[in-house]
Amino acid sequence: MELQNVEFKACVADLDSIEDKLKGIELVLEGVYRQVDTYYNAPIGRVKLREYGEFSSLIYYDRKNGEEAKSSDVIYYKHENNPALGAILELQFGIKVKVSKIRKVLKYKNVSIHLDQVDGLGCFVEVEACNVGVERGVDLKQQCDDFFKLMELTKEDLVAVSYSDLILQLNEK
Repeated sequence: MELQNVEFKACVADLDSIEDKLKGIELVLEGVYRQVDTYYNAPIGRVKLREYGEFSSLIYYDRKNGEEAKSSDVIYYKHENNPALGAILELQFGIKVKVSKIRKVLKYKNVSIHLDQVDGLGCFVEVEACNVGVERGVDLKQQCDDFFKLMELTKEDLVAVSYSDLILQLNEK
């Protein structure tokens, strides 16, 4: 499935305070998952295999790093978990890094709010507005900006890079 996505990521002191700020909105709890994302040495963009429960998702995305809400092109393939896929990807590309996290996913219309506890990094919130299931002309960036204000985040809270980049930076030290 190919989609358009606008998102931002912020580092937060704790996830409970973020949830408290979202209480006035009719959010749907999609689930709480232990996710392991394996990033591969892809020649273009990023390729990761996300494993959670009995399912996996093979995800390709390409976006520029930056703190502001940013757009990315995504191809997403969800399938039943099968270790053979990870083995093939590892043989072909090599593993770049693994990221393990507990993710609570809340939904509001076409917007996903991810409350993440990332192993070795701490607490983060990601907001993703997606063009799937929404009327044409909806401003995805404005939706992200609205949630940014609602959660009372500051520019200093924003994270410009992916969790994989943060883990790689941490490993370099």
